[in-house]
Amino acid sequence: MSLNEGSMGMAQAPTPDLHSPEVQFLTALWDTWQALVAAGAAQLEARHALDLRGFIALSYLQTGPQQPAELARHLGIARYEVSRTLAALDGLGAVTRERGGTDARGVTVRITPAGRDRWAAALQTVRAVTGPSLAGLSPASASQLTQSLQTVAHAARQERSP
Repeated sequence: MSLNEGSMGMAQAPTPDLHSPEVQFLTALWDTWQALVAAGAAQLEARHALDLRGFIALSYLQTGPQQPAELARHLGIARYEVSRTLAALDGLGAVTRERGGTDARGVTVRITPAGRDRWAAALQTVRAVTGPSLAGLSPASASQLTQSLQTVAHAARQERSP
């Protein structure tokens, strides 16, 4: 019988290392996500009829028209999920989707003036939700935290790519 087997011959599970950097990172990320999204998502929906994904999509569209595939890449989601998000935003009058060129599949998404207004109002809600949590950090620390999280997200997406 090996050292990892009990008296019944079954392998024992490894002892969890709850203090490993990986578990601590994921736990901190989860705790932050839950604390901010619980309040923020409800307020975005109630005040602006937006979910977080819709708000972020509108944020990317502030820079100009984009293809749905570009938005999917920015958001890190599948194209069919972006289609659902765009359908909801289109229903709110926040975006338009225009077919263009000789390729009937080519769609360009543009934010509407109403979409810009909705996004600006929602941004104030997002600031009210996240501001107190970030207030304990200096602007440089908050910027570094954001950059670090973006670096981790980029690395994780690279790992998933074929």
